[in-house]
Amino acid sequence: MTPDLVIQQAIVISDLRGARVIAQSEGFDPAEGERIAVLFGQRSNGVACPLAHFACPMGTNRVAIVRVEDRPGPGDTLGFRFLVLSQELYQHLGDPFAISDRYPPNWYLTGSMPELAWPEELLPARILEELDTILKSGEGDLLLGTTQALVDGNRVLLQREGPDEGFARAVWKLLPEKNRIHLWPASFAFADELGLHLAILPPGRQAWTKTGPLPEEAVRNYPAGHYELNLQIAIESGDRAGLSRLLSRRTSDETIRLGLYILLGMAVLAVVFRYAL
Repeated sequence: MTPDLVIQQAIVISDLRGARVIAQSEGFDPAEGERIAVLFGQRSNGVACPLAHFACPMGTNRVAIVRVEDRPGPGDTLGFRFLVLSQELYQHLGDPFAISDRYPPNWYLTGSMPELAWPEELLPARILEELDTILKSGEGDLLLGTTQALVDGNRVLLQREGPDEGFARAVWKLLPEKNRIHLWPASFAFADELGLHLAILPPGRQAWTKTGPLPEEAVRNYPAGHYELNLQIAIESGDRAGLSRLLSRRTSDETIRLGLYILLGMAVLAVVFRYAL
């Protein structure tokens, strides 16, 4: 069954007067959009945000993919371009960066905006050469450690002087399909108020605790896990079939549920056979 392909959009501006919607399509929730923009955090010490992306739930069954940029205006003005799509459509696509790239923003619109529609197609499949280039050109140990930590259910917060679009996009390329549709990234944010799974923050915006999100040092030293090791082996050996299996693997929650269903089925069969004899 084809999911709802309609995408709502909006432009939110945040400055010294607060966050406010200046343009929106029909059905967009302005109060929720402004709330999300506020939770992105307040700029301090002149930290620039030339381009960043984040994705988060919006309401009970929709997903917001937000592009953030510095904008001309009084004070520390930020522009937020929202794309809001059904959770079902997002789960078919899974890559907020690629979704945002499909629709360049028009920051000068005001008032009413048209709804968008995703074409009846999936995003291009990830290929081995693409992932090989990511590991060779990026910080391989940090990328793999972050990927494994997210697969294992951790949150990861890194500190940078500004947005790191390349790193966040690379991690999302390495994650399994079933994991990334339930995880929320930010290539930059001024605060951790959105509670995202992967976020890059300005220095000093997070007080690390033993039970909190993992900082960079912990991620670099994160124990090598099954997914990380097998991903690296598949890429380095050119194993396309093995890579495809890894990217489409079940999450740990799905594996547990499958095991419970199997055990329940065996128990039912045992009862049936017992009373059939």
